[in-house]
Amino acid sequence: MTIEVEGYNLNELVKLLYRKKIVLQNLFYVNETHIQFDIEDNEHAKVKRYILNYKVKLGLSKLKKLPKFMLTNLGIILGVFFGGLFYLFASSFTWQICIYGTQELSNAEILQVLNNNGIKKGKINLVSNEDIETILLNNYNRIAQVSVIKKGTAIIINLSEKLVYNEEEYEPIVANYSGIITQINISTGTTNVKVGDYVNVGDVLVLPFNITGSGEKVSVKPLAEIKAKMFVVGSCSLNETEKVLLPSGKKRVEYKYSLFKFNLFSGKNKNTFDFYNTTIYNETVSRLIPFSRQKIVYEELTLQEITHNLVEEQDSLKQKSYNIALNNLPTNYNLVEEKTTSTIVNGTLFANTVITINGIINN
Repeated sequence: MTIEVEGYNLNELVKLLYRKKIVLQNLFYVNETHIQFDIEDNEHAKVKRYILNYKVKLGLSKLKKLPKFMLTNLGIILGVFFGGLFYLFASSFTWQICIYGTQELSNAEILQVLNNNGIKKGKINLVSNEDIETILLNNYNRIAQVSVIKKGTAIIINLSEKLVYNEEEYEPIVANYSGIITQINISTGTTNVKVGDYVNVGDVLVLPFNITGSGEKVSVKPLAEIKAKMFVVGSCSLNETEKVLLPSGKKRVEYKYSLFKFNLFSGKNKNTFDFYNTTIYNETVSRLIPFSRQKIVYEELTLQEITHNLVEEQDSLKQKSYNIALNNLPTNYNLVEEKTTSTIVNGTLFANTVITINGIINN
């Protein structure tokens, strides 16, 4: 069965299908957002769930019926037969060699290596795709992966080069909450935790590299979904006595005048308060000319000591801690448990809320 897929991040889709042990035959990159490949008919249901988010076009797995004219027109059949023979002969020649994925390597250099091994344009090439892949891998240590397909009279080579691992190239995936890991789904990157581990906020979950079969680290942008049983906390406290700034009732008013946005002069009633709130009013003095006045009101604040009844304040502080925890919740989650407690220790009231949820810890 032939499947055509259009969308983004197609390299990641191909890697995912390989990891799921789905054999992709005749994989062909039409362009960066369009690939085509063949699969066995019995693997269609398995592949279907991985390509739901892409634009997909399916080819027929077998002929449904034999066209009538092929049964009744022998001349046409013979014409097609001999035409097919000619096509097979002509198509056995290679007229185009396309190379994709090179970065440091030169396409011209790769073509020369193929030419030295008898693979060139304008010639019948009987070398198998696997042999071409082996030739390239044996000649270039920089090639990490190579895929060769023959499409008509073209040989299409898709390769990826080994990247030098750079710790600063990509950021790792870290935990945004504290919790216990329950499920790990990684597309790219290397896991740094396992199911059952307890992690805190900021702990590294997925490292930004893949490890090749030879043990080399290849830098990649990590993509993963890590699920966990998470604990979202909200905490706050209140002292029985505290000093706060409260209005004394005294005010000072200052005026500033301007014309055409140029400052002219200010009033003499300057502010002398140590602590104060400021309110500014912009007033238009004349509608005929741009003459304006700015009124600045200084409200004195004095430091005063107040006493709280901690027993009476327990419910409101518990609600405050609960609201803090709610604000820290991720977008999507399944609620497991909510628990809010309060206690008074040495003249201070403490409130603490723990909301236990199941969700994605790296959201």
